Amino acid sequence: MSMDLWEYQQDEVMSEYYQELCLSEFQERAIDEFTAERLSSYYVENSNLLVDSFRALEEAQKVSSLSPTSGLIMAAISIEIALKIGLLKPIVFGFVHSEAVAESISNAVVKQTGIDRFKTLLVTLLKEISHVDIVTYKRSGTKLSLWDERGEVQKRRNMISHKGSLSSSQDCQFAIDVAEAILNELLPDVLTSLNLHLQNKVIVE
Repeated sequence: MSMDLWEYQQDEVMSEYYQELCLSEFQERAIDEFTAERLSSYYVENSNLLVDSFRALEEAQKVSSLSPTSGLIMAAISIEIALKIGLLKPIVFGFVHSEAVAESISNAVVKQTGIDRFKTLLVTLLKEISHVDIVTYKRSGTKLSLWDERGEVQKRRNMISHKGSLSSSQDCQFAIDVAEAILNELLPDVLTSLNLHLQNKVIVE
């Protein structure tokens, strides 16, 4: 059944409420509230949460030679899923004690456009559990951090979406390289800190 106008408005109000809550009260108390055990448990119980991101990356790789623009869009989608569903949602879930509230808040957070507004939260908690610093984390041989490269991919995706720009093969490959680094380097490093790892795209203990 489709969502009617009232339900849509209510959903928007709740999303804004949860976003404000996460960015103020929860963010300030993140270290005190957060438990790595809950985060690890979430990953184990949702072991397939990165599958869609890998699938989008594979699609980007398949179409890149035929349509660099389509390839860049799919790579950008892979990046967004990896960071929002594979990192942000589990972390938000990890520091909210009530199971029901945690699910509601984490779902509302990932609905928000963009991930930059949650950078401080991610930086703080990733350092706490894994010593991974997304501000300085870089691919080998690159000058920009992986986080900043993600931002560059997002800008290029927006140019396509909002202005009808076309992507070059070079830009497409750049986006694919960033997506691969997030899925094959950054996230595995975070999982390793929790004594977890990826096996055939599935998170295992």
